[in-house]
Amino acid sequence: MINNSLISIIIPTYNRANLIGETLVSIQNQTYKNWECIVVDDGSTDNSEEVIKGFSKADNRIQYFKKPSHLPKGPSAARNYGFEQSRAEYINFFDSDDLMHPQKLEIDLKNINSGSYDFTISQSQFFNLQEKPTKEFWNNELWSDDPINDFIIKKIGWGVNSPLWKKECLIHYNLRFDEELITGDDYVFHIKALNKGMTPYVNKDVLVQLRIHDKRLNELKNKSRYKLKIAHSLLTDKSLDLNEKTNKSLVKMGMRQLSNSFKNKSLKNGINYSFKFLFLKTFKEYRITILKLLLFGILYRVTGVGYKLLEVNFK
Repeated sequence: MINNSLISIIIPTYNRANLIGETLVSIQNQTYKNWECIVVDDGSTDNSEEVIKGFSKADNRIQYFKKPSHLPKGPSAARNYGFEQSRAEYINFFDSDDLMHPQKLEIDLKNINSGSYDFTISQSQFFNLQEKPTKEFWNNELWSDDPINDFIIKKIGWGVNSPLWKKECLIHYNLRFDEELITGDDYVFHIKALNKGMTPYVNKDVLVQLRIHDKRLNELKNKSRYKLKIAHSLLTDKSLDLNEKTNKSLVKMGMRQLSNSFKNKSLKNGINYSFKFLFLKTFKEYRITILKLLLFGILYRVTGVGYKLLEVNFK
């Protein structure tokens, strides 16, 4: 029996008028045709609305929404809002600058229904029209025997575009994107899914093409405030049962981003997480370093002197 279930593809977008057309064409070219594409505009100032509405007028499966102004800025709130508008049994979050393999939906739908799976994962490959990307895949390894710890330290991994989700599972586990995160939201989302015990079908084939360009959110200059929040939340989540290697990795991430926060003169954020880390046992060996960063960070913010003193050396 052929599964002809509806799939909702949810795309947050911001000023992607020059790229989103290719993304939408890659969706229109899917061999599986029973889908709806929900594009949520996060306040674009270019002609994204005009471009998307042009597609919508020609293909009513593509829907344009403006994200309500009361919601936080960023892709997380846009994805959550798109999820609320979705009508399908299956969900595929996607980015407005990337491309779907023509058979992605067909393959994922077949795989997710081949057993007791909550979502699918597959390989994603980077591309750049000007030159060969320095990194070929999102991650060379997709799965392991210890997925939570290995995902956190990025020994395994996949991007937000990769999974096809059973909507009922996302609802059951109340799985939503953290709207306080502008970047890293998908990383946390997937850790939460793994921690709930959600089971993926693992497909090593490349089903997504990830575009390299200088306006990707991954190129956001000051990401320290978001990475600090992620490191602290993971280290204080008792339900994760992290091993020593993962704890050390997150502590180093926290210290590196604390340093970056002070370097970027984000004093309030730096002070906030300095005190949070001082009271965590996992940061015990770095307490003197944290106090030095706090002192030199304030000095640098006030005088502009002492940038080199904000470097962190790891043992």
